[in-house]
Amino acid sequence: MRSNTVLGSAADFRRGGRRPRRPGPLDAHVAQVFLRDLRAAAPPQLPIFRSRTQGELLARLLLGPERETSMLDLAVMLRTDLGTVIREVERLSRAGILTLRRTTAGRLVRRDTGSPLYEPLARLLMLTFGPAAVVAEEFARVPRVAELYLFGAWAERHDGVRGEPPGDVEVLVVGDAGRDAAFDAAQEATARLGLPVHPVVRTVAQWEDDGDPFLREIRAGHLVRIDAD
Repeated sequence: MRSNTVLGSAADFRRGGRRPRRPGPLDAHVAQVFLRDLRAAAPPQLPIFRSRTQGELLARLLLGPERETSMLDLAVMLRTDLGTVIREVERLSRAGILTLRRTTAGRLVRRDTGSPLYEPLARLLMLTFGPAAVVAEEFARVPRVAELYLFGAWAERHDGVRGEPPGDVEVLVVGDAGRDAAFDAAQEATARLGLPVHPVVRTVAQWEDDGDPFLREIRAGHLVRIDAD
């Protein structure tokens, strides 16, 4: 991921390199437009967002590999109506957070990685509306789950490790959960995130056994425990 161009690099500044760019009138305008639209009831995950739909929409577009998406595909992914998606996308486009492109098939939307709000917003969204939140909601329906974790690249990003946006989500399910139920929950999470979700199901005894090289590798990497209660 790119460094924050608004803040610049303190190390570069000390070395006599480029000075960090001061926020200009455009940055102030972007922030004002974004804040002006925050009028509806806020979601409990992070009440700075205008609504849960706005938070979910931003998470789907700002997280994961960069992609261009139709309004209809977003409505299906978010399980909401097309009109709501269009209104939210237009607000966020006016704020400079998303970009719209007209095609013969309709308008396509993608994130604006040049926006000064992109990186800080993406970090907030990952912690509130990202894979961990969606996995928690979908796997809460799976019975007999003792522990639930994100592992792999998304766990690294959750812990602040920089790198390319991960293209899939790896989930460890510990307990006596049925594999079919776990895979059903993964399919629901996949539909919501627009990213493949791969569950690994192990019993408590298997998880505690140190003889499995695959589980040892998972333990040695980043693990994010998810509360799915």
